[in-house]
Amino acid sequence: MYVHWPTLGWLMRRGLLETDVTVRRGAQAAGFALALGALGSAVSLARWLDGFAYPAFRRTPVPPPLFVIATPRSGTTFLHHLLALDDERFVGFKLYQTIAPALLLERAIGLVQALDGYTGGSLGRVLDAIDRRIFTAWDGIHQVGLRADEEDENLFVYSLVSPALYLLFPAIAAHPEFIDITGLGRGPIRKLARDYRETVRRLVYLTGGTRAPLIKNVLLPSRLPVAQQAFPDARYVHIIRDPREAIPSAVSMFYAMWQTHSPAIAEDSPQTRALAGMFLEHYRLLCDEGHRQPPERWVSVRFETLIEDPVGTVEYIYARFGLSLTLDFRARLERATSDARRFKSRHAYALDRFGLTEGDLRRGLGEHWEVVNQRPPPSRTASGEAGA
Repeated sequence: MYVHWPTLGWLMRRGLLETDVTVRRGAQAAGFALALGALGSAVSLARWLDGFAYPAFRRTPVPPPLFVIATPRSGTTFLHHLLALDDERFVGFKLYQTIAPALLLERAIGLVQALDGYTGGSLGRVLDAIDRRIFTAWDGIHQVGLRADEEDENLFVYSLVSPALYLLFPAIAAHPEFIDITGLGRGPIRKLARDYRETVRRLVYLTGGTRAPLIKNVLLPSRLPVAQQAFPDARYVHIIRDPREAIPSAVSMFYAMWQTHSPAIAEDSPQTRALAGMFLEHYRLLCDEGHRQPPERWVSVRFETLIEDPVGTVEYIYARFGLSLTLDFRARLERATSDARRFKSRHAYALDRFGLTEGDLRRGLGEHWEVVNQRPPPSRTASGEAGA
């Protein structure tokens, strides 16, 4: 797997040697380096051996993936879960599969799971404990678990080209290529695209080779050139949410993690404002890309419409891509959205909590401000007015 080694050196210096480093953040940085080294080495070796153990996987064609993309806190998890109900058409990653993206490791995990049946499910209890220990900071914000359907950002954490690294190293301005990967140049992008395609090929091979990959990623805007080079025939669903709601909510996710290792960082701080700037850049990148892509490959829907009429939104997406809804899939959609309507988020985040104003967002988005705030009237369904 490709690794951008200069970034590792910088991260370790930033995590261990800077004067403002806390003991906790230093310990987390050291732990991250050790875990990355151990896991990365094991995954790289297993991926190399995959070619000998499972030579047929290299001949497996990769159907055009469907990406669900947006800035964080824009409904991607909800839409991803709805589309995943069409399990005759789509297949997606579990979180553990993005941590161990190799066929040999997948087979080993499957063997352990089979043996767990003889131990009364003790492995499941261990995994539940790991989930509670690792993901506690996001309780009530975003549900995460090793066995849950999840985005594939860990694949890029291995390569050290992911904005997710800001969770441990909150120095956003120091590595702008995390925000927009074009700063790394063509060589790294080509290598990342090759690795990305081969990882998705493994997923397709594991699941029978017929279903299209369904991929959710809220940090993909930073790496759109990688996805496009890896999958030139991919299709994209872009969810647009009012940035006055999405951006403070997204900043809160990173800030919750920062509080576990750098509690001195204030809510209204240069770090949180720089993070908001990254999300504004991602809004711009997605809006620009939406204008470049042909309509048969790019669909934009409003978050508000998705929440008001989820079934209509899925129908609209399928119609735009020339896909058909089976009766079974539609029935599953109806049941799932009926359950979802009972849920109301307990969290609301204000811009001023992080030292931001609506004027900051307007200036940051420029010509895109009007586009991202075009809300359809509540009475209209996604099939008529979801596009933006």
